[in-house]
Amino acid sequence: MNHSYAPLAPAQPEHDAAALPMTRRDYAWHRMDTRQNMMVINSILLFEGEVDMERLVSTIADRLPNYPRFTQKVQRRLGRPHWVEDAGFDIAQHIKLERMAHEVSLRELQSHMTRIAHLPLAPNQPLWHMTVLDRVGGGHAIVFRVHHCITDGLGLVHVLNHLTDDNGRHGKAPSPVGHPHRALVAGNSVCSTLARGLSWLKIAAHVTRLSLLWPDAHSQFKAPLAGDKQLVWLPPLEMARVRAMAKRMGVTLNDVWVAAVSGALRQYLAERGQGVDGRALRAAVTFNLREKANAFQLGNEFGLVAIELPTNVDDPCQRLRQSSARMSAIKRSLQPQATMAFLSIAGCLPTALQHFALNLFTSKGSVVLTNIEGPLSRRYLAGSKMTDLICWVPQAGRLGVGLAFISYAGQIQLALFVDTDLVPDPQRLMALTQDAFGELERATRAGAEVAAPQAGASLGAPAPLTYS
Repeated sequence: MNHSYAPLAPAQPEHDAAALPMTRRDYAWHRMDTRQNMMVINSILLFEGEVDMERLVSTIADRLPNYPRFTQKVQRRLGRPHWVEDAGFDIAQHIKLERMAHEVSLRELQSHMTRIAHLPLAPNQPLWHMTVLDRVGGGHAIVFRVHHCITDGLGLVHVLNHLTDDNGRHGKAPSPVGHPHRALVAGNSVCSTLARGLSWLKIAAHVTRLSLLWPDAHSQFKAPLAGDKQLVWLPPLEMARVRAMAKRMGVTLNDVWVAAVSGALRQYLAERGQGVDGRALRAAVTFNLREKANAFQLGNEFGLVAIELPTNVDDPCQRLRQSSARMSAIKRSLQPQATMAFLSIAGCLPTALQHFALNLFTSKGSVVLTNIEGPLSRRYLAGSKMTDLICWVPQAGRLGVGLAFISYAGQIQLALFVDTDLVPDPQRLMALTQDAFGELERATRAGAEVAAPQAGASLGAPAPLTYS
C-alpha cells in the first residue's frame, strides 16, 4: 500500500496577514508521521436513519469554520511553521459520501474503517476529512479523521459538542454554551518565580529519568512495525457497571480501565506461550493537562505518562489496587508536564533528531492507553440521533498497540488500533478485554460482599468517584 505524508505546503506570498505561528508542541505532532504510524485521530459516529447530505454539509459548513484550524493549512514562514488560511477552502473536498451496495454488518464496517484509516490526509489542505457511509446498521455513519496537530481528544470532543445539538430539532445556530467565539479563557493560578523555577527543575529531572529508563520487557508487542493497521471495537459497556466496580474499590474509572487492559494483555501473551510472571509491561497513558473551559482553543495540552501495568499479577483485585496506586503516584508527580515539555522541545529539533528522541522514548513502553470523556447525553447532527461514538488513539515511534476508552451518553466504548504484525488477531485481544471487565466485576463484587459485614456501621461517606 502506498502512503504519502504531509510535508509543509510551499510558502505563499506574504500578503496573508492572518498567518499564526504553530506551537512547537503541535509542530512536533505535525511531523511525527511515519510510514508505520500516521498521527491521525480516527473516530466513527453512528447515527439512526438515512443521511440527508445537503443538511449535513450545510450544518458542518456553518459550524466547523468557527474553529480556524479547520479552514487553515500548515505552511512555513520565515523558517517557522504557521497556520495559514486556505484561500481555496471548499467544504465539499472534506466531506464525501460513500454509498454502500448493501446493508453493512459490523465486521464489514470495521473493514471499511481500517481501509479509510490507511488513507493519508491531503497535505496542501486543512488536515481533516469526513467520509459518510450510508446503509450502516439501519442508519448511517461518519468517519471523522483529524490530524493530531489540530487538537487532542478533549478538544475533539469539544468540536463534536459544538457541531451537534442536544435535540433533533436542529436550528441553524448551535448552542452558545462553549461556543468558540463566546467562550472565556480560564486563567491558571499565579505562582511565584521561585515556585515556577522549582517546577521546571522537577520537570527536567522527570525528562532525564524517563530517558534513562530501560527499554520495556521483550514481548510480542515489541516486534518491528509493519505499518499495516487494523481497527476494531466492542459493543458498548454500560457506564453504571464500570462506575459500580470503581465505587466498590474506591478507585477511578481510569483505574478500572488500566486494570482491565492489564488483565487482557496478560492473558493474550499467556495464550501465545510467553512468560507473564516476570517483568511487567509498561504503557504510555495519556494525561489531560487542559482546563475544560479552554478546550475551544484546540491544540495539544496533554502529557504521556509511563506506567508499569500489573500484567505480572494474577489476582484481578490486586491488579486494580496496583493500577490505582501507580496512577495516583503519577498524578502527584510532574511526569505529565515533563512529557508535554519534551514534545515542545522535540518541535524545536531537526526532524531526524525528533524521530530519534521519539524512538528513544517510545522504546520504554509497549502500548498506548487513552481515556476520553465524551458527551454526557445523546447528541444529534443535522437532525439525526447519534447512537455511538468510537475513537482510536494513534501510536508514535516504536509503539504499535493503542487501546482507547471513550464515554458517551451513559455507555463506554472500547476500541483497539494495532499494527497487525504485533497483534495478528486483534479481535481476540478485544474479546479478552471484555472478559477482563467481567472478571473485575465478579471479583470486586465478591470482595465487597466479604468486606461489608466487617465494616458495619463504622463506614464513613464514600470517597467521591472521579473519571481519571
